[in-house]
Amino acid sequence: MICIIGSGLTGLSVGFHLRKRPYLIFEKEEKPGGLCRSIKTDGFTFDYTGHLLHVKNPYTHRLLSSIAPGKFVKIIRKAAIYYKGRYVAYPFQANTFGLPKEVVFDCVMGFVDAYMKKSSRKTGLNFKDWAVSTFGEGIARHFFIPYNEKLWQTDLRELTNDWASWSIPRPTLQEVIQGSIGIQNRGMGYNASFYYPEKSGIEILPHAMSRKVGNIQYGKILASVSLSKKCIKFKDGHEAQYDTLVSTIPLPRLLKLIEDLPSSYKRAVSRLRYVSVHNLNIGINRENVSDFHWIYFPEPEFPFYRVGIYSNFSKFLAPEKTSSMYIEVSSSPGSMKDPETVTKTSIEALKKCGILKKRDRILVKDYNTIEYAYVIFDKFHKKMLLEIIKFLQKKHIISAGRYGGWTYSSMEDSIIQGRQIARALK
Repeated sequence: MICIIGSGLTGLSVGFHLRKRPYLIFEKEEKPGGLCRSIKTDGFTFDYTGHLLHVKNPYTHRLLSSIAPGKFVKIIRKAAIYYKGRYVAYPFQANTFGLPKEVVFDCVMGFVDAYMKKSSRKTGLNFKDWAVSTFGEGIARHFFIPYNEKLWQTDLRELTNDWASWSIPRPTLQEVIQGSIGIQNRGMGYNASFYYPEKSGIEILPHAMSRKVGNIQYGKILASVSLSKKCIKFKDGHEAQYDTLVSTIPLPRLLKLIEDLPSSYKRAVSRLRYVSVHNLNIGINRENVSDFHWIYFPEPEFPFYRVGIYSNFSKFLAPEKTSSMYIEVSSSPGSMKDPETVTKTSIEALKKCGILKKRDRILVKDYNTIEYAYVIFDKFHKKMLLEIIKFLQKKHIISAGRYGGWTYSSMEDSIIQGRQIARALK
């Protein structure tokens, strides 16, 4: 029997692609989706922060057409950075026009200097040095360093650049110069466009998949795992034997639940680092509060690192003549923030940057905390992750997905990985 822990996109995808092979999915909540879920309140639909589907693989297109025909629409990204009281188009490094002249000069000259030295760049740089080496002192100081210090809540010299090399757009010298004089560089980066449901929240995707998947048991909170007995136990007393266990819960949580885990791996748990995200959703009694889909905030006077506008994804996510948005605030696990403080300071900061007006009235609030939001890619992660994953595989456990695999992955990545695991198991 194949047992699958978690009915997020990875777990659902494994079950969906196993077809007739016997399996069971165990989900702690009362509905599928994991963090890919939506909340409806007073006419507003909120997600657990922005969940946008970036589709690159032709198979994903075919799957969407099969399980949710006509439900998703393609949207061209309109994102910005708010800096020095002004908005510039994303990505910052290729669109500095409109910023104070001394900032533009600083960014362009720094990039030129880094460009001229590119032949002498070293490999294996930490993220902070990588940002300076790749984009120059100016761009790094004005955007990359403050923004990422706010997001990761740690010294950027402790981070590797593994996660950045594929996800952060790297413009040419020509593009940097164009972007400094007002010729906007469009379509850069992996998220230049995205898919989103036309008339509902993102949870339509896992719900559509779950209708094609059988054998999901809800309300099952994992309590322990025995490697020697190949047995899982749940808090309600239920037990299940497995031939292969596919776990999509956060890797540190899984390791803590394994009863007979070798001590060397027990010690590793505390060194698998991450940051948490506080997500404040609000509905406002005014339409078109912003033209953008999302906005980045690198400056420290703003407590949030990103703000997204749900009602710009779909007009059906908010009642007529209103707007809805999500606000993301990062924190380290050891210093979790108070929801009332996050809410108060965030609303004040939204007024400071002009997104909220004095006359605006907040119609509804929703607050949730994502404990394991972003994996920290440090040297220990690079050294030990593969060893841990291989050990679990030898014990017939596949730890997969964004949090089970302890990596960064998009929704599409989760679906594709689930398909690959199912193929391997078949």
